[in-house]
Parts: sequence; C-alpha cells; structure tokens
Amino acid sequence: MKIAAGSLVLFAAALPAQPPPDRTFTDAVEVAESSVVIELPRLRGVKPSDFEPGDLVVEVAGERRRVTGVSALDLKANPRPVLVYVDAVLARAETVRLGAEALARHARRLVALGPVEVALDDGAPGGAEQRLVATSEPAAVEATLEQIAGEGLGRDAYFEAGNRPLDLPTYAEVVRESAARLLEETTARCADPPCFLFWLSDGFPALDDAGVRAAGDLEAGLAADGWIVVAMALHVPTPDPDVGEPRPVSYEQWKAMTPGVKMAPSPGEISRLQGLSASSFDFYVEPRYEPLRRAAIASCGAALRVEHQLAAEFERLERRLLLRFAAEAGGTDQEALAAMRFLPVEVRLAEVSRFADRRKFKRWLGLVPREERLRHGQWIRFRP
Repeated sequence: MKIAAGSLVLFAAALPAQPPPDRTFTDAVEVAESSVVIELPRLRGVKPSDFEPGDLVVEVAGERRRVTGVSALDLKANPRPVLVYVDAVLARAETVRLGAEALARHARRLVALGPVEVALDDGAPGGAEQRLVATSEPAAVEATLEQIAGEGLGRDAYFEAGNRPLDLPTYAEVVRESAARLLEETTARCADPPCFLFWLSDGFPALDDAGVRAAGDLEAGLAADGWIVVAMALHVPTPDPDVGEPRPVSYEQWKAMTPGVKMAPSPGEISRLQGLSASSFDFYVEPRYEPLRRAAIASCGAALRVEHQLAAEFERLERRLLLRFAAEAGGTDQEALAAMRFLPVEVRLAEVSRFADRRKFKRWLGLVPREERLRHGQWIRFRP
C-alpha cells in the first residue's frame, strides 16, 4: 500500500510530542509539619469530621502558617500512648490515694485511649519507677493503681517549713528537680503526638524564681512534646458548716463568698465550676495549684479537683481534633526565634468559613469576635 507524502506529514503532526528520554523525571515535595490538639468549637450539630483546613487559622510566634490538615482523634483506629504519672514528692498522701483509686475505677476508659503505663516518682535517685509497662489490659491497670493507692505514698508534708528535716534539700531544689524529672520521663515517651498524661500531684507555689521557671518549663515543655495533660489534685469536699453536706454554688456566688485571690477561668475557657461544693473552689485560690492549671490549659487538657469531673473529661475527648500545619517559617526572623526553645501558637476559627453564618447574629451583638479563639495546644518546639 502506498501513502502519499502529504498524508504522512499530517499524521505525524497529529501525534502528541514525546519528550526526549533524558528529560523525563519525577519529583516529590515533602512538607514538614507541626501539630497541636484543639477542642471542637461548640457549634450546634457540628461533628469533628465537618472541619476542613480552611475553617481554621494558625499563627506561630505571630506569623500565620498554612494549615495542612485537620482530623478527629479516632482513638479506636489509632490508640494514643497513656502515662499515669504519680508525683509522690509534690503530692499529699490523700491526693495520691484518691487519684489512684479514681483512675482504677476508670481503668477501662483509660485503656480505651491507648496502651497505659504507670510511673511513680518518690524522689529516689535514677528517676521515676515504672510500676506498669504499656498494656491494654484493664485488669492490670486497675491492680497496679489500687496497689499504689494502698501504699500510703505522698511526701509533700515533709517539705513544709515546719516539718522539713535539716538534711533535706530546700523546697526550691525539690520543685526544680521534680519538674525536671517529669519532663525527662515524658519527652521520650511521646514519639507520635498527641499522648495523654494523667498527672497526680498537688503542684507547687510558683511564687519565687525557681517556681516560676519550673512552672513555665512544664507548661511549654509538656504541650510542645504533644501531651494532653489531665492534672489531678483530687480531694474530698468538706461539708458546709451550716448545712452539714457539700452545697452546690454558682461561680458568681463563690466569688462573693470566698476570700483570697480570685482566679477566674481564662478567656474562652468553659467553666467547670457549676455544681461543685464551695470547698472545691480552692483550686482557683490556692497558688500551688496554678502550675497544674497552666499546664492543663496549655495542652488543651484539664485540671481536676473532684472525681466526678473525671468522667466528663473522658467524654470531652470526642470533641478533640488534631490540627496539622506547615512547620517552616516564612518571613520570621530566624535569629530571633533561635533564642526560644518553644514557640507560642494561636488557633482561631476563620472569619470566612462554612460556620460563619451560624455566628452572624451573635457577631452583630458583639458577642463573638471576627476570628474566634479556640481551646488548643499553645506551644510547639522551635524547628529551624
């Protein structure tokens, strides 16, 4: 068969151009990410799966970062590490006993989060004692915690000014060393954030330089390493002298009747004060509990004083999201950031999002800002 020359030219022109073999290549771009945990905004009918990256705004050290993903914490499909840390140095015996007993009663809910470890710090050289290796067996967790509850642990009283033996270190040294041990134990355990830390302690007064530094290091370090902190300084509510039993009061009533320093919930925080007895509010007036509260807030966790709050915290885990964003900084001064170990994070609900109309009326009344601040993990580690 003969083909005309003109037809051959037209046929060749119709074929797609083929690149030379030496110019064909593939490339993949890997984006470094950081992440924080946020609590799902309380919007009616909204589920964790409803959120998309464009619904949220992230700023790190004042610079906006690109949101790369947002997802629910699916603990059934992807269990997270759980550490129960008993600080027997800076806790009263009552705090250790009540906290361990409460967690023992919730052993099944603990292992539903992920494999559970139990560590006990009694101040002995060499760091905390591992009482239970990571396990998903509720019976093992319950037995270990019940044993700790029955041992009468809790050395805090020995470090009070009137009781401290002369050969013991100063309170400032105890606080510094205890905080350093907690960070050492937690840093290596959370390789794939987020992780859960149930911290049994009475805290310490952050009133001097040592206390302020220790509280700041714990707050930023635990959050930056990916821990969701549930600080537990549980106590038994004392009866009201006029009634003979705990009396529920509102936050406004408590402010009017309670002497001392008033520490109201942080802006945007959900009040957990309703329904507690008046004696439960010492968490907000006792300075030594403030480091526990700060660490909990900075990690999108909770600080508890009575056991009935614990069940509610397990339920609130269903409202947590993992927010991922680009780790690299854009125009930020790298030399200025290099001086900081931890960088502050701000997360807000975007002004322009699919949820904007639901807040329009409140915004008209001035009740909601244009970009509403959310509860979130507030620190990440500096990455050059």
